[in-house]
Amino acid sequence: MDDEQLADLHRFLAEYHRKLAKEAVLDVVQQYHSDLAQRLADEAALIPRRTAIAQRLRDGEQQLRDAEQQKREDGE
Repeated sequence: MDDEQLADLHRFLAEYHRKLAKEAVLDVVQQYHSDLAQRLADEAALIPRRTAIAQRLRDGEQQLRDAEQQKREDGE
């Protein structure tokens, strides 16, 4: 599953919980579904950003490993 599919799934679930919130009779149930829908929508918006951050971290770690390897090779 790629990032776009994951974000779409979160958006779908957010809409589903908004629908359940509208249909809920009890206030506590309505609030639960509304809150969950908002969290899912927020998460959908953050997925691409988190993926980019994780990629930059992986790239930085790879650069550090490459630099350490180069030092070892130069020292030999």
